[in-house]
Amino acid sequence: MRSLIFCDPSFAAVPVVDCDIVQYQACLAAFGHVSVLTSISQVEQRLHLQQFDTLLVLTDRLHCHIQGLIQRTLSSKPMVIIVNAKTWEQSVLSQLLDCGRITFIPDMLTVNRLTSVISLAQIRFNAASKTLAEFKKLDDEIRSIKLLSQAKLIVMQQGFDEAKAHQIIQQQAMQKGVSLAQMSAQIIAVMSQSKQPAQANNVC
Repeated sequence: MRSLIFCDPSFAAVPVVDCDIVQYQACLAAFGHVSVLTSISQVEQRLHLQQFDTLLVLTDRLHCHIQGLIQRTLSSKPMVIIVNAKTWEQSVLSQLLDCGRITFIPDMLTVNRLTSVISLAQIRFNAASKTLAEFKKLDDEIRSIKLLSQAKLIVMQQGFDEAKAHQIIQQQAMQKGVSLAQMSAQIIAVMSQSKQPAQANNVC
């Protein structure tokens, strides 16, 4: 496991027994390579160059800049993210937790809890990622149904019934080696393009 620790300067300025960056690093080193960085720009550069499994964010105050870092990370390179903060803005925290893939630890994260927190974070991340994938699949299916319905209406305007229109679209999709949704989108696009010159002539 490759871990990246982002230690915000505010966190490092307030050392606490059992909450020391060196101890966190030693604990994570038992699972694999660990890198420690102290600025958001450094973190983003390293994430661009290397692949990590876990990101541990340590900060005295959870603010919008850290929120932006986490959101960009999840959109480009999803990974297990643990955030430990002593204070936070409620709106920032709410937006981060909405996705379900972030594990937030308030107040102090002692070293002896870190291993169990990582295990919890991995479970949360995997469960949330699975749910998001299922939602995306469902959304894609709904979109495909809508596209097919629109395409069938276009074909039916040529004098075919619904069953025949569906068959025609299916045959064209098979011939072109594309999905029904892709074929439907092509039919809709062609119809939209053919209407544009007619609309332009009407304006003239």
